Amino acid sequence: MQDSNTWTVVLDPMKPGGPYEVMAQQTLGRINFTQRVHDVLFGDVWLCSGQSNMKMTVSQVFNATAELSDTAAYQSVRILSVSSTQAQQELEDLAKVDLRWSKPTSKNLGHGNFTYMSAVCWLFGRFLYDALRYPVGLLSSSWNGTPIEAWSSRRSLEACGVPRSGSMPSDLQFGPSAHSVLWNAMIHPLRNMTLKGVIWYQGESNVNFNRDLYNCTFPLLIDDWRQTFHDGSQGQTERFFPFGFVQLSSYLFDEALDDGLPQIRWHQTADFGYVPNQRMPNTFMAASVDLCDRNSPFGSIHPRDKQTVAYRLHLGARALAYGEKLIFQGPLPQKIELLADKGLLNLTYSQPIKVQRRDDKIFEVSCCSDHQCKWLPAPMDTFSTQSLALNITSCQDTPAALRYAWTPWPCEYKQCALYHPTSTLPAPPFLALITSPSPGYHSRTAK
Repeated sequence: MQDSNTWTVVLDPMKPGGPYEVMAQQTLGRINFTQRVHDVLFGDVWLCSGQSNMKMTVSQVFNATAELSDTAAYQSVRILSVSSTQAQQELEDLAKVDLRWSKPTSKNLGHGNFTYMSAVCWLFGRFLYDALRYPVGLLSSSWNGTPIEAWSSRRSLEACGVPRSGSMPSDLQFGPSAHSVLWNAMIHPLRNMTLKGVIWYQGESNVNFNRDLYNCTFPLLIDDWRQTFHDGSQGQTERFFPFGFVQLSSYLFDEALDDGLPQIRWHQTADFGYVPNQRMPNTFMAASVDLCDRNSPFGSIHPRDKQTVAYRLHLGARALAYGEKLIFQGPLPQKIELLADKGLLNLTYSQPIKVQRRDDKIFEVSCCSDHQCKWLPAPMDTFSTQSLALNITSCQDTPAALRYAWTPWPCEYKQCALYHPTSTLPAPPFLALITSPSPGYHSRTAK
């Protein structure tokens, strides 16, 4: 019994499956009170959160009609959608839900645009169920146009030195933006649940708002959610549960923000370019830089291919949450050698690469002279199974850094330059320093 007149029972671990009936009884004097919950399944619960790209429903994606009708085989995947509410203080329970725990139907998967059920969440759960073959619970709690500050606790924002006020841009931010108001109302009330993991799709509203702090606010949000759910579930939720996220896709917007989108993608990885890393342990990322949708009726900021996003996320979940040995991220260079006499940069990758398309502009080299640097194209030259040479003869001065896919819209749909050959995962954007001009220098990814 807790101070708030609620009681809690922690059940012994159960094997996945069901359905079961859960019954609670209370005796007061001679009167017995009995409460029953029917059709209960035991399995893994995943929380899905973020802004509008997580909020987009199944009725808004490509092949929506077919996706909405594909529910018969997935009655052991249960869905719940939290209502959009905000609060100034941490709530003990949800104020309301849009959809109680339910079996999937075409109606509740496609209730209406940006309502319920989250397409990324549902499709992720469906892929996961196909792999696990036991019950999966999907809990969606998201709100359009919201910055990370609204989803973060006050303590984590204070730890990052986030200012209490600032000018609010109107183009990419139209949901609640005040500190912690969605954490208070839509995340904190869930803390007693036992989660297997979280998937997150957010960042567009921070492209022009506290962008330079995102490499702190996002890792700390993950840390704080992990601690909160671990404590709230009496240790049932793992302390470092798997946390997956979508690296932002491409969209068309004001040229003044040209560098903002590449920067936020970089900050999503705590400036490592890959996950997991030292700042973000036990995390996984679905790169979506190649999933652009110029003709989306919901605006290019809302690409409709959520199936590929969910598929890439579920690969990371299978690897990190379930211990499968599989490829879940695209290729990144592990060594960069400057061959100055040949005018080449030679990149050695950590895994095999497939050159999908020769691109003369997707790689850029920072060319520096007298403390003045400018980015110049580094056209792709020769390549093999795990290496790629770039022509940098246009740089007559000192090459200082290299970057890949560092534009808001680096390629058309599934046509970026580099992929992993069998998993079809794209090489994510990266930025790497070249601090020495001597041949054979081994660079590191810029931190």
